[in-house]
Amino acid sequence: MADMTVEEERKRRQDLWADLEARDLVTRARAEDLRQRRIYGGAQGIWVDKDHTGQIAGNDGGITVGILHTGRHYPDDLSEDGVIYHYPKTKRGGARDGSEIEATKNAGRCELPIFVILPGPAHDTRSVRLGWVTDWDDNSSHFLILFGQQKPVYEPPASEAAPFTLFTVESTKRASVRVRPGQQRFRFQVLKEYGSKCAVCSISHSLLLHAAHLCGKAAKGSDDWRNGLPLCATHHVAFDADLFAIHPDTLEIEPADGLDRETLGVQQRLATMRGDHTSTRYGGGSNGSKRNCLLNQIPRPPFPRE
Repeated sequence: MADMTVEEERKRRQDLWADLEARDLVTRARAEDLRQRRIYGGAQGIWVDKDHTGQIAGNDGGITVGILHTGRHYPDDLSEDGVIYHYPKTKRGGARDGSEIEATKNAGRCELPIFVILPGPAHDTRSVRLGWVTDWDDNSSHFLILFGQQKPVYEPPASEAAPFTLFTVESTKRASVRVRPGQQRFRFQVLKEYGSKCAVCSISHSLLLHAAHLCGKAAKGSDDWRNGLPLCATHHVAFDADLFAIHPDTLEIEPADGLDRETLGVQQRLATMRGDHTSTRYGGGSNGSKRNCLLNQIPRPPFPRE
């Protein structure tokens, strides 16, 4: 069979999506609905359908068609506008995992949409989102997949020399849960640029890490990664509660009055896994009570490496 073009495959996937919408299957698809359309073919997390996608010119290894995100292990990585998807790490062998990772990168390189399979309203149904692989990070083993009928506009992490805007005017969707557009982009870029480790302690499991805003969203802080730091859940709460600040010149962690570093479980000085970036002056606390970053936007020296 002759090779297909990327354009032909893109149209095929968009037609499949249109068919799901026309048949009202986007929010209540059953397994057989997805299998019949070759949108998803099994229990594995990444479905490549290599027999089909291996025929696409220049992609003998295949291109990912669908991914499964159950939300059981990483529920916080899913939002209304996208998902941070973790690289597969299974017992099937490194070669199989590696080929699926590469196939998913191929979807991004070819600008082909993929089908993100999510839990449905009943135990035997699935909901489906059309996603686009917009970025990935081999160090943290994450893909950033954004949702949309067409490929969303995505700006890669700004260079440290690029102009920095501390404050932003953003819209929020009113729903049962308050949604911040760009939430997953911010988390992905903070972990990509600084590494998957809390900046004030030794915790490094990505499930326990947050992307904390230095200038908080309540103060209209921007989603530029330079306005963020990776913090574990505990120290994110402590930072927002003004239990410690970070000295803008020495980068030493300064506990609030009556507290010490041992009590808070923090190290002496800020340190990230890849601390070779510029940031803004900041102090601590999401409400801005200690935040020097609310007062100026002077770039800082690189954060220290451990």
